[in-house]
Amino acid sequence: MKTMLAAVLAALTLQCLPAGAADAPTAEEDKKSITNTLERFHTRRATCHWTEEMGKYIFECLRANFNMNAHWCHNEAMALYCGDEQAKAPEPARPAN
Repeated sequence: MKTMLAAVLAALTLQCLPAGAADAPTAEEDKKSITNTLERFHTRRATCHWTEEMGKYIFECLRANFNMNAHWCHNEAMALYCGDEQAKAPEPARPAN
């Protein structure tokens, strides 16, 4: 029984390991693969640095929403505090169909 359990755990572990670095997409491939609005929103603000004000904003947003909608609160904080200078980056080209 222990041998069978060890074999199953080993098989699951091997399936869950990430792919090798050779399979990872390059930065250019990542830019070309951005297809939806939320991905573009976060990509344009990728260089935004976390501030204490952002944390306080998210905390208050969560309190107002009974600890729900954390992603929504985070996106609002990003839009508010990362502002226009981050969003002025050009939109990546959409992949051809």
